[in-house]
Amino acid sequence: MSETTNPEADARLEAWLSALPGVTGPDTMLSYYPGADGSIDLTHAHASGLAQLLAGRRTRLSTLLRDRQEYTRAARAARNLRAKSYELANERGVDAGHLAAGLASWTSAVGGRPRRVSAPVLLAAVALTVRPEQDDFELKLTEQARLNPALVRHLRSVHRMEVDVAAIERSAYSTARLDPQPVIERVRALLHPIAGAQVDPRLLVSTFADLEESLEDPSITSAHPVLAALASTNGSLHPAPEPLDVDRFPGLDERDPADEFLVLDADEDQQLVVDAVRDGQSLVVEAPPGTGQTQTAVNALAALVDAGRSVLVVAERRASLAELHRACESLGLGSLVLQLGATITAGQLRQQIVRAIVRNEKSEKPRLENIHRVLRERRHQLVDHVASLHNVRERWGCSPYQAMQSLAALTSLHPAPATTVRLKRSVLDSIKDRAELSERLRRAAELGSFSPDAAESPWHGARLLTRRETDDARELAGRLAEDVPALGERMAAVADHASIRLETTVGGWGEQLELLVAVRESLDKFTPDIFDRPVNDLIAATAPSAWRRERGIEVTAMQRSRLRRVAKEYVRPGVHLADLHSSLILVQAQRERWAAYATSQRHPSVPSGLAELREAYVAAAKGLDRLGAVLRPTAGGGRLLEAPVEQLKSRLTALAEDSPTLQSLPERTLLEDQLRERGLGDLLADLSEREAPASVVAAELELAWWQSVLEAMISGDDYLAMSDGEQLRRAESEFRRADRAHIASGSAKLRWRLAREWADAIDRHPREADALRSLLKDGRISLAALERQSPRLLRPLVPVWTCSPYALSAALPADHRFDAVVILDADSMPLRAALPAVGRATQVVAFGDAQVANPRPFSVGVEQQPGQAPTAPVESALGALKRVLPRGALRTVYRGVDEDLGLQLSHRFYNGALRALPDGPSVTGLDRPFVLEYLPDGTGLPSGEDGGVESVAAEVNRVVDLVFEHAYHRPGVSLGVVTASAHHAARIGEAIRLQMANHPDLGDFFSGGDEPFRVVHVDRAGGLVRDHVIFSLGFGRTPHGRAMHHFGPLSEPGGRRRFALAMSRARHSMHVLSCFQPSELDVTRLSEGAVDFYELLDREIAGTTDLGTRATRAAASAEALGADPLVTDLGDRLASRGARVWHHYDGAVDMAAAIDPLLTMGRDDHEASIPVAVESDGTERYRRMSVRERTRQRPELFERLGWKHMTLWTIEVFTDPSSCADMIAADLGLETHADEGGSAGFLLGTPADIASRVDSAIEARTGSDAFGAREGEPTPSEAHTRGSHAADDTDQAAPLHGVQHGAQREEASGMDAEASEPRPDEREAPGESGRPEESDASADAAPEAAEAAEAVSADSGAVPEDGALSEDEVPDEVEAPLRRPRGQRRVSVPGTGPTSADEDETPAESGRRRADWSAYRERDRDRWLKEQRPPHWG
Repeated sequence: MSETTNPEADARLEAWLSALPGVTGPDTMLSYYPGADGSIDLTHAHASGLAQLLAGRRTRLSTLLRDRQEYTRAARAARNLRAKSYELANERGVDAGHLAAGLASWTSAVGGRPRRVSAPVLLAAVALTVRPEQDDFELKLTEQARLNPALVRHLRSVHRMEVDVAAIERSAYSTARLDPQPVIERVRALLHPIAGAQVDPRLLVSTFADLEESLEDPSITSAHPVLAALASTNGSLHPAPEPLDVDRFPGLDERDPADEFLVLDADEDQQLVVDAVRDGQSLVVEAPPGTGQTQTAVNALAALVDAGRSVLVVAERRASLAELHRACESLGLGSLVLQLGATITAGQLRQQIVRAIVRNEKSEKPRLENIHRVLRERRHQLVDHVASLHNVRERWGCSPYQAMQSLAALTSLHPAPATTVRLKRSVLDSIKDRAELSERLRRAAELGSFSPDAAESPWHGARLLTRRETDDARELAGRLAEDVPALGERMAAVADHASIRLETTVGGWGEQLELLVAVRESLDKFTPDIFDRPVNDLIAATAPSAWRRERGIEVTAMQRSRLRRVAKEYVRPGVHLADLHSSLILVQAQRERWAAYATSQRHPSVPSGLAELREAYVAAAKGLDRLGAVLRPTAGGGRLLEAPVEQLKSRLTALAEDSPTLQSLPERTLLEDQLRERGLGDLLADLSEREAPASVVAAELELAWWQSVLEAMISGDDYLAMSDGEQLRRAESEFRRADRAHIASGSAKLRWRLAREWADAIDRHPREADALRSLLKDGRISLAALERQSPRLLRPLVPVWTCSPYALSAALPADHRFDAVVILDADSMPLRAALPAVGRATQVVAFGDAQVANPRPFSVGVEQQPGQAPTAPVESALGALKRVLPRGALRTVYRGVDEDLGLQLSHRFYNGALRALPDGPSVTGLDRPFVLEYLPDGTGLPSGEDGGVESVAAEVNRVVDLVFEHAYHRPGVSLGVVTASAHHAARIGEAIRLQMANHPDLGDFFSGGDEPFRVVHVDRAGGLVRDHVIFSLGFGRTPHGRAMHHFGPLSEPGGRRRFALAMSRARHSMHVLSCFQPSELDVTRLSEGAVDFYELLDREIAGTTDLGTRATRAAASAEALGADPLVTDLGDRLASRGARVWHHYDGAVDMAAAIDPLLTMGRDDHEASIPVAVESDGTERYRRMSVRERTRQRPELFERLGWKHMTLWTIEVFTDPSSCADMIAADLGLETHADEGGSAGFLLGTPADIASRVDSAIEARTGSDAFGAREGEPTPSEAHTRGSHAADDTDQAAPLHGVQHGAQREEASGMDAEASEPRPDEREAPGESGRPEESDASADAAPEAAEAAEAVSADSGAVPEDGALSEDEVPDEVEAPLRRPRGQRRVSVPGTGPTSADEDETPAESGRRRADWSAYRERDRDRWLKEQRPPHWG
């Protein structure tokens, strides 16, 4: 930081500083005027009591003031002083309670104007406490007395008097006890030169603090860039700085563990802030209540120290610094922090320095190599798995996750596609537009390509490509259907005439016709006798000699001559045969063929008219040949001439009559050819075999494509092919253990770094080491001495210093600077108070929340001083720094008490930006941590300026009852009471104080601790955070029931911030008291925070809200994110096991599963079923998260909120959904069983194995709903009946295991819901139900759940032992297999709604019952469970 300035900048800064309003009010160190309500006068106290007090012993107020009237007045002042001291100490970090000895007064001229000085002389810090019996006050001096430093400065600057402070202070302890008289005498002598100066020897107990000069610090200069920017932007328009760039730093998964440094967990927002701080950037961190301000601040401090920087931490609230220090102590880093105060003693400083030296000397280097190796390997495995799952393969334009989702969606259809066809990769690559192919398939199916009718058509498979070909074929078939029978009749007549057997095929007819024609020709040459005998000898006789030699036939010449004469005798007269030998060969062949057909022994006889008959046959044969060529691809084939005549006639008739099928044949044929060319021949064959209708063919193509693509992607990806759920869970577990150790090692790494720096500093600066050793031995150590003698050894010892901004100037040397300053609770710190701290560092980091910011000036004195002007509003440090510094924001809430209240605060104050996970118990609706109680008797008389009815007795008494009830039943849970007005807080505090006398055994609860019980009004609630908070509005109605509509500070400017502050003070639970109902208030007459309080009343009592319900938020989330078929299917399987399931629960959980509270009856608290939060690795939210967040931080947060967490691995739920459902059911304590259809194995092994396992997975998912189920498999109706019993289509849930089924029958019979309750003598023994203390429930709870279910079942008498309805018991209206629309929520089973179907309980009744349950845990829990059910359970 440059120290150069310019006059213009100096003037601008000076003008800006002078315009800032005051913060500390009147100065009691120089202008103190004691009053009866703000001081205790001990000037005339009893001597023995006073001697006891001055000796440093605890002294009762009644011992000091024994006069009753004086004691009463002093006790009233003591209560006021104690409250003011507590306020200043805890809200401002100022210890103001002091015993003042001597009061110096005179009038001096300051700046030319007279000023009346009235200053205490000697001040000794005093502790004012209440005795445990609440009957008296006790006083005790806690520090040595010191001279009023403001008086010393005034004398030096105005009167030029030098005061020997040390000598005067030593004179007060000339004896063993404090004796103020010597000091008074010396000061009186010192002031003698001042005209009119006098010193009264008075002893007064009051509040004093040296604050006038505390905000005047030499570090506030225009050379500081932040201060200069603040001065230059004051009152002018200035562009708002940009928020932190989230992409500025590498992601967590990209960082090497060895280079990462954290000492506490950090979410995404917190990590960004820590990275920016480590990078040296000044910034403002918006940290709403519960988002981890302290955690982030500790990480930021550690990062700064690890980077070699010194840090100053300032906060007004002592609780904030104490919380920071406790966090550091828990990490073993407490010795890094030097806690400063305005009066830190040498002993305190020495103790802290020695502790830091011991830390550095004993630190050891942490061994982290194995942890870092495991982190790298497991993070790499988990990152690559998710990357592989979602990586879109350019080759096919999809990812494995999309493929699994698509397959799950396909198998969820009814009927589901079931093809097992796989497409070749070349086919997959060639398919660019599946929609176009699907349309072609659908058109082909519509045309009958896969229908039974088309398959049975005689034209099925015929190749006809044009309309003309179709017409010709139809005409030809019709003609042949007529010609073939006619030809058959004529052939039959010829055969009868010729006495031959007629052939059974048209082709045979042709052969017979040819034979008849040949015989006719032979009879024209020979006489009929030629056919009486074989003519082989005649053939040999007439043959050439060469012919005979070839055949080895020997015939003598005489025989040849005789046989030739015989042959010539058979020739008809007048016929000349040129080649008798050949003619005889033909006759012999004809005789043999005729013998095969002949039915008699007579000569062949040939009728006339063969020529015409032969022409008719030739025409028919040609037609059959043509038609056969068309029909060749059909099932009957195209060889028509060889077909039996009767079949042929029937086929021709069918062909002629099947005109409709023939009309669509050309288009169908063309489509099938095109689809086969695209590689879908196997799919066409499969669809034809299963006769797939047009409605499913597109899904069948999608199934074949997605299955093939998934197998191809998995077989080429080691991370998917070799990963299963067990491996991934093991990797998660190892990562979690290593990451916890890695974060926990941050403290050791930091200690080791400082130890090395310390050792190096000692070696480099031995003289400073010797000087430090001397200071520690001497015991008179101070910060100034350390700064002078060992400046370079301070940072390795105590790199972090903490201080109140009002004690900074007094505690630190004027020239001490830091590398960074961290301002906590900057929203409530006035800007003027933060300037000295800002000026002392180059880097500024401010934490706070502008929505609850309430910076207020304050005064040290109890009473208002004469002439004191009203306090002007002041600007917070956060508001000013936001104008000049970039902003970071913490948006994840970890301290939300109630989800609906959290949503109200988020939407009304943070534009809906806050994120919070729902509570686990919110699923069951039990043990709600938020209760709003209406007090009907909260009336009283109007009082005050506004006429409001403030602090009615009924509300005061109810708060007192709740406080003492809490103290008795939950003493280990911290408690605080917040009220809307100071008057109401005072009345409650007084009522509790009076009541404590009746409860002496509760002294420990009210006496203190790390988080003592407190009653505060809302303006003082900023530093109060307790486990349980009671908020009491403190305003009621008039005796006539009239509301005044003014709720004190809530209705005044800043009331909205006060409301948000009050509603965010509880860690775990909250109880709100109100004397109003929404109907008694007119919202148009309310203002500021009163409107927000009305909204709270309206939601909790009247049930009116515009923030939505869990159901509507889940629906909105489902609409935005889309349904996940895999998760939906898993939810159905869980429901069939008896679990209640919500998808996108509250818009924050992918799926929530819980057991019905009825099944937990009779269980102890430790056996209570814990709901399961299921998060899928397929969501965009999961992918955006780092491995640390999704694998460890988020599951741990779920467990802290009362859930069990399960990561749903897509690869596992796709291949084995039944096992996943069993795991969740076991976590819930439900019995597990295998789903219908079995379960598939994991995707492991060779590509062939993968293919078979994908088939198994699809088969397991499809079950019996698949289209084309084979014989022996359950029908869709049977499968659905077994899977969901009797679920109807009106969003009725699958009944829980063992609970009575059939809501329709109960409605039809008019059964009252009360009739289904067990009789009193049959109920389980009442038990207490509490919030689960363990994060994991044992599976041993399942038998008890089964017993409870059997008890309910036995009482209802409606369910067989196996949990399924018999056929006789199924009502008529549920006999048909009805399906619940997928994605809809299931509703509850009968008996889980209101007590009466016609009677809705009012929200007020519901709220009162919830309050009663929270207050009186001993109530009969089983009966309560039956009478009350959460609204979102149906």
